[in-house]
Amino acid sequence: MTSSSVYHPVWFFLISISITLATGPILAYVSHRKKCKHVQLPLLLFGLCVPGVVALTMIFTSHDELLISDFWRRLFLFHISTTYLVIILFFMPCVVVLATGISLFFGRSREQFSVTKELGVMKGWAIFGIAIPLVLAPLIEELGWRGYGVDSLRAHFNLFTTSVLFGLLWALWHLPLFFVKGYYHNQLRTLGWIYVANFFFSVFVVAFMINWMYYKTDRSIPAIILFHAMLNLSAMLLRTEQFTKCIVTGILGIIAIMLIVLDSEFFFASSAIMMGGVNVVPS
Repeated sequence: MTSSSVYHPVWFFLISISITLATGPILAYVSHRKKCKHVQLPLLLFGLCVPGVVALTMIFTSHDELLISDFWRRLFLFHISTTYLVIILFFMPCVVVLATGISLFFGRSREQFSVTKELGVMKGWAIFGIAIPLVLAPLIEELGWRGYGVDSLRAHFNLFTTSVLFGLLWALWHLPLFFVKGYYHNQLRTLGWIYVANFFFSVFVVAFMINWMYYKTDRSIPAIILFHAMLNLSAMLLRTEQFTKCIVTGILGIIAIMLIVLDSEFFFASSAIMMGGVNVVPS
């Protein structure tokens, strides 16, 4: 029987978020200096890698064989049931299409159904503006968040509390990007604080659904990497207006509440999780 003391959520999130927030001002500064543009991408990738590096360090320096073997199992757990695979692939695109249809009743453009001409989250970064949100971010982030972070909270709290805490921390982790010139988050600031608030709320709401999916797929990291990628792709692919993205957040909020109500036992059950067939319980 392994105790939850094998996990150290306070240290994981404190280190991960502190380093990201500390390097944020440097990244923001170089993004406004043309002569420093070559430094911007390495700094961005560094911040992206921090949670994953911290997670791997904490896992492999723990010397806990069960924790380490469980990580490898989840990392290569590619078997996903057809039901959950369909949800992963089509859930977010359907929500975006539904929100776009609703936006038409508010006089918004039908052009939102067309594919965007500039697919990416960083102006002037060509392929990197696409690769980062669709490949690198989901892959690298989830090594940290689902590789260690979420389970470290889940070993101490039920899934509802875990999702609340993680949603808040995940939103905070994105904060530096709002000051990086040319980045999608920075563009939201110029459009209005209502859209900045919408982004943070959407991240908080998505935390409930992505954690629900994570535990429903037997804590498969590949499943969540794919889900994360589809979330980002759905936000980038079409010419979705920011007004419509607020509707998307509203729909996601309703769905999250429905999940919590309809699957309340799953969200409010004991904090114990299964690790290699063994319960990880509070110490």
